[in-house]
Amino acid sequence: MKLRPPQAYHLELFDEGPYRLFLNGAQCKFSKPASTRQHPKLYTLSAAGKLLYVGIASQPMSSRLSFGFRAKGKGGYHGYKWKNLRHRLALSVWTAEYEGEPSTLRDLETVEAEVAFLCRQQSGQWPEFQHEIHFYPSFCVHREAAQEIYAHAIQRSS
Repeated sequence: MKLRPPQAYHLELFDEGPYRLFLNGAQCKFSKPASTRQHPKLYTLSAAGKLLYVGIASQPMSSRLSFGFRAKGKGGYHGYKWKNLRHRLALSVWTAEYEGEPSTLRDLETVEAEVAFLCRQQSGQWPEFQHEIHFYPSFCVHREAAQEIYAHAIQRSS
């Protein structure tokens, strides 16, 4: 599994709407591969030197975020625990591949768990707004990817 360079955005949450997305200081929309269904994605939110959340998505990021902001508890899902924050967040969207083909959602779920676990090991706490983690057997490739992702999230938010 090879990580592609992350798409590094900033997210601002407002009372009048769920969020505004920025790239290099300018308001924007998600671009490929974050805007597509073709690639499973792993995304991190961080601020003030801390990883706040790590998640996965198979749909476009705009759809995933909108679902997390709109959820009101139907079917037990209340949406993002961080949806009421009102400060700038670093949002990084990662995709990965195996021999030129997109990685599987299960591979990214495995990395997601490893990122959350690495956060626990490094900071002493799980990501503050984490909902759940899916545990699968991991290999060196998953743990190495998690180290790169975690280091990036912490560095971006400092």
